[in-house]
Amino acid sequence: MKKKLLALVLTVAVAAAMVLAACGGGGTPSGSGSAAPQGGSSAGIVLKLATTLSKNEFGGQMVEYLKGKVEELSGGEMTIDPSYSGTEVGFGEELSFVGAGAYDMTLIGQAMYTNVLPLLNFPSQSLKGYEDAVNLMDTIAFKNEKTAPLVQADIEKNNVHMIGSLPGGSNAFITKTEYATLDEMKGLKLGIGMNQSAMEMLGFNVVTIFPNEYYDKLSRGVADAGYMSATALVSMSLQEVTPYFLTDGTYTAGNFITVNLDRWNSLTSEQQKILEDAVAATQQYSFDLANKADEEIAGTIEAANGKLNKLGSEDATRVQAVFFETGVADARVYAQNAGNSDDMEIILQEVANYVGLELPAK
Repeated sequence: MKKKLLALVLTVAVAAAMVLAACGGGGTPSGSGSAAPQGGSSAGIVLKLATTLSKNEFGGQMVEYLKGKVEELSGGEMTIDPSYSGTEVGFGEELSFVGAGAYDMTLIGQAMYTNVLPLLNFPSQSLKGYEDAVNLMDTIAFKNEKTAPLVQADIEKNNVHMIGSLPGGSNAFITKTEYATLDEMKGLKLGIGMNQSAMEMLGFNVVTIFPNEYYDKLSRGVADAGYMSATALVSMSLQEVTPYFLTDGTYTAGNFITVNLDRWNSLTSEQQKILEDAVAATQQYSFDLANKADEEIAGTIEAANGKLNKLGSEDATRVQAVFFETGVADARVYAQNAGNSDDMEIILQEVANYVGLELPAK
């Protein structure tokens, strides 16, 4: 189990790096959000945001929209000053840097810190689209009266405050031959580093391959298929190697807009409300942008003489159920290692209630 968990943690980091286009390594921050005026008056409030996202990718576009919305709602008296592409923070450093006050804000993926934020790592696949995926995540983390206090306490131990999540993506299987169902793909050699137990339950023969190895190893036939965010796969030009994409019908959310807790508490209630409203508006905008991105990748795939298909509802329901079962098992291990298993059981039951699945017995 320890080896599987280590592989999961390492692979999540690699996969997230590919999705987020992390370009920077480690390093010392060259600026500090603490230099900005602290609360009191909204005039001159500058919130320094550091991220490994690039400005032009999906997450970077969300940051730019958030910045504009904050300026609009505050009448120009508040703004966000973003730093992109890992120029001031390396991948995996976001939580520690913002928690220490080196910067005011960042975006943190749900699965990036399984050992530090165990209660945030609950299964979160939705069958109903990006908006429902975000609502699931935000309901458990911020709104549900049973779960929100538990998750928030776990988050704030790291001296950060999370406001809301953004859509992740629609995951897809990629192959050189066209398939339409899980049964047709049964027995294929699937290259993947994370969710290996889930993929084995779905009938694949799993080979450990990291996303940055996909192009080379799928080209050489080391594996028959891959699995990852469809938009990320297209960004890596995998349609040139595996032109057939089959989305699994599930949707996720993951990147939390995160603020240093001391900085958050230094803001007035009106300034906090401006940030909350700006995040809510950014979420609404992100749903349209995510759906548009899905449409655009279909054109890119077709231009490479490929095809984008989607699993039927029965198979999609099966994928969600399997990911839920394995996600529950992983979440219980994270919580047990952190000594908060009772809290995690409350969270998992509420997730089960939300998605309409039965919580597996311990």
